[in-house]
Amino acid sequence: MSKPHHTPKPTPLLRPLLAVICFVAGAAMMVIEISANRLLAPAFGNSLYTWTALIGVILVAFSIGGYLGGYWADKTKHLRLLGWLLAGAAVLTMLIPVINGMLGMSLANAGLISGPVLISLFLFALPGILLGAVSPASVRFYSMASEDQHVGSAAGTISMLGSLGSFVGTFLSGFVLLSAFGVKAIFLGTGVVLLALALVAFWIARQAPMVHAKAAGAAAVAFALGFFSNESVEAGVLYQQNSFYHRIEVLENKPDRYLKLDSTMEGGMNATNGDLILGYQRYWKLAQLNEKLKLQRALFIGAGAFGMPEQVARLGKDVNVDVVEIDPAVIETGRLYFKLNEFPNVHAHASDARRFLNQTPQEYDLVFGDAYNGIRHIPAHLVTKEFYAEVQSKLTPDGVFLMNVISAVEGPQAELLGSIISTLQAVFSNVEVFAAGGSRTEAQNVILLCANTSWKPWLEERFYLTSSWQGQLTGTRVPPSHWPPAKPVFTDDWNPVDSVIARQLLK
Repeated sequence: MSKPHHTPKPTPLLRPLLAVICFVAGAAMMVIEISANRLLAPAFGNSLYTWTALIGVILVAFSIGGYLGGYWADKTKHLRLLGWLLAGAAVLTMLIPVINGMLGMSLANAGLISGPVLISLFLFALPGILLGAVSPASVRFYSMASEDQHVGSAAGTISMLGSLGSFVGTFLSGFVLLSAFGVKAIFLGTGVVLLALALVAFWIARQAPMVHAKAAGAAAVAFALGFFSNESVEAGVLYQQNSFYHRIEVLENKPDRYLKLDSTMEGGMNATNGDLILGYQRYWKLAQLNEKLKLQRALFIGAGAFGMPEQVARLGKDVNVDVVEIDPAVIETGRLYFKLNEFPNVHAHASDARRFLNQTPQEYDLVFGDAYNGIRHIPAHLVTKEFYAEVQSKLTPDGVFLMNVISAVEGPQAELLGSIISTLQAVFSNVEVFAAGGSRTEAQNVILLCANTSWKPWLEERFYLTSSWQGQLTGTRVPPSHWPPAKPVFTDDWNPVDSVIARQLLK
């Protein structure tokens, strides 16, 4: 004898409940996905590959959940299924901070691609599968309530509500949650919401109080573990914050102070007197070799720790320096820990570099490009022919564009530099290369000097004492015969910079 079907009765609350469950499940998945990047960034950087691994794992998990949700709904034909799916997702979501604390940093050295994939599998695959199963199960129950007479309508309604929930979850995460709460609090709060829905689903399914107690008890244990989990803190951390763009940390090893964004050191200075402490930071002074160039206005793309802009500002009270930094929290960190408030002629702008260049009416004697987004990752739209043309249009006739590129100068790890040089040469009539340190076959800070006029008089026809700053900087000049082979020009239409950087890191 076959088992009787537990067809959901069409009570007035059934369809509204299914609607709310699908909406919230869709929102919860997007909250988890977007917040997850902030969780992974300290170990793996805020790069395209971190996002790709994260989104890919969640999409696969959602696909598996979609199949299993329909299969389980056909097999059980009971509303308690939704309760267990939501309760399981709640428990696993609350445990994400715990599992990340156990595995995150240990997988940091697993590789640029395999590391984010592995940690995403451990953290997000199971909750993704359970939340992905909610929608097809809800379609089945929604349809069964009308004796399968409106299957198409049920599928359309549930699909619409799940998509709307994903939309709300995306905007809620990006514009509200990540700026108002810590990442751990977001995961715990999402788990609590899912648990509340699970208990409502059990109540509608008329489950015994013991079922409610079991679900609530498991969630309480997971919540406690997540709440009391502690993130590892590096020695010498003065300050840390999660912003929309970065995990920001200020580290101090007296008298030096450093700014760390996600997994990368982005700058530093002597906390006592503001002196620069990183070798490549001295190269802004190359602009001073040209006595025709009077540094009255400079632009720095990427704030770092504000060391270079502040050094330029020290040239005189009539020198104005603009700094474009996309993350407002980095600017605030500069005011608190890197002396930015002591330099009223340094003007920090929270904006994207290209947007700023398009809107500013100013011309600059010096533009210094030092924007990075993760491990060696220059934002792709800041290495194209079109971007360099925008920079050129904002330079004074004798103005100079300097750019910091982390790359080898020669050998297999110089592919990125080859393409950037070719792209710059498509815009500027004169390009010079300086290797700031280390073997030319190893990744290092490479400074590119670009101008519309020849710099031969200051680089080849002048004699500088090797002990002088001029001699030290010009002594690192790389002759064109030692440049990497020419590569295709990057454009807004064709720009594989992330793939090039990944290949170099893998090597």
